[in-house]
Amino acid sequence: MPGAVLEPQAEDGSWPGGMIVAFGPKKINFKGRVTTAFDFDALTGSLHGRGSADMRAARIGVKVGFSLRNDPAAAVPTTVVDIVSDAELGGVLADFARTGGVAVANVIMADFAKRAAEEFAQDETRVTESAPAAPVPLSAGGVLWAVIKAQFARLGRVLGLVRH
Repeated sequence: MPGAVLEPQAEDGSWPGGMIVAFGPKKINFKGRVTTAFDFDALTGSLHGRGSADMRAARIGVKVGFSLRNDPAAAVPTTVVDIVSDAELGGVLADFARTGGVAVANVIMADFAKRAAEEFAQDETRVTESAPAAPVPLSAGGVLWAVIKAQFARLGRVLGLVRH
């Protein structure tokens, strides 16, 4: 996820971490925790995260469930990852979500899926001894632009100007 960083696992099994969201030059730092549960036999799992930022009481809670399955139609062995996500937003984020939350979530999840596919497609594991790079903030401007483009494309499909 753009702007996200996980810290070492805590004694209670949770993973502390944070995420930076940039609105132009203004950056909001979220801090929170993620807990995980896995069923290795069923190839499923879930993530539950909660976080907050000091700015305008911004709060977020996220639940993500996933399952893995083979793709029988693929020519080479391929794993399909199905993801279902639900978010609860509070404070300034709730106001933002009411005006375009679904479109924003779709853009963020599409970016996440693209980055995950790129990461998992690599054949070799990179081994580095240097410190991890600082996370690149999630650009609210970039997300907004992607949402605007998606909404215009949707309008074009509704009006019959763009084919599906």
